[in-house]
Amino acid sequence: MDMVCIKDKFGNDRWFIGEDIRLPPLKHELSLADRLSYIHNFDLRPDDVIVAGYTRSGNNWLHQMIYMLLEGTLDPPPLFGPDSNVVLESASDTSRVLPPVKPRALFTHLLFKYLPKAVTEKKVKVVHITRNLKDVFVSLYCISEKLTTCQYHPPWPEFLSTMLDDGLGYGDAFHHVTSWEKAIDDHPEHPFYCVTYEELSQNGVDQLESIDQFLETQRGRPFCQAVVEKCHINNMVNLRMSQDAKFDRTMLFRKGVVGDWKNWFTVAQNEEFEEVVRKKMAGYKSLLRYQLE
Repeated sequence: MDMVCIKDKFGNDRWFIGEDIRLPPLKHELSLADRLSYIHNFDLRPDDVIVAGYTRSGNNWLHQMIYMLLEGTLDPPPLFGPDSNVVLESASDTSRVLPPVKPRALFTHLLFKYLPKAVTEKKVKVVHITRNLKDVFVSLYCISEKLTTCQYHPPWPEFLSTMLDDGLGYGDAFHHVTSWEKAIDDHPEHPFYCVTYEELSQNGVDQLESIDQFLETQRGRPFCQAVVEKCHINNMVNLRMSQDAKFDRTMLFRKGVVGDWKNWFTVAQNEEFEEVVRKKMAGYKSLLRYQLE
């Protein structure tokens, strides 16, 4: 693999696959060029669905609900076994994605430009999720402490400062969300649905009903309500785990709340964050779709 070490300003090592794209370390031994080629040429069904968003923005949660909509079930099989991968960037010959025998719900943290060419060729529907980046940073810090593959465990002030500078896996979070907004604006012909973590938390049934209409799955409001209840944070681990999954996915699920950043950010850190937002996200139209205060 094309592993590179990019130190943060405190001298801590950060390991990525590729200096520009900055994929997090993956266990499958593919070069970055081979991995990007694999993703670029990955075939998709026109009725597949891609869930996309920066890491720790609610991808797993939203993906599970969309999977239930596609399947029409409240009791889906585990999706993290060795032959049931759903993450595009970790797909390889040894980590096979669900076979295309029926519509699939897949997800990714990649930018739009790195998605398979079939996404635009076949107008594959994309559901894009964003989350208050303050909560994203806190959630990412907490999971990074548990991930052995991360090998980046500075104290919280250094971690936050690094996220404000240029981020970790998948790069700068501010650039990530603004790049996605630009891609959506630049492709008005493409079927996108945009939702925030906060909207799903506060109005989950309404949002899922709208997604149900967007996907044309026609499950109806009672089913959407049952899905939202089934996918409560306390149930997610049991829904997602596979008995033979080699990776402890239980660490993926934490509090599942909005506003936990208030327990972490100092007044000075919050002011610094807001200043970075003003600089890096100037003109970002979706900024007010989630609460920053």
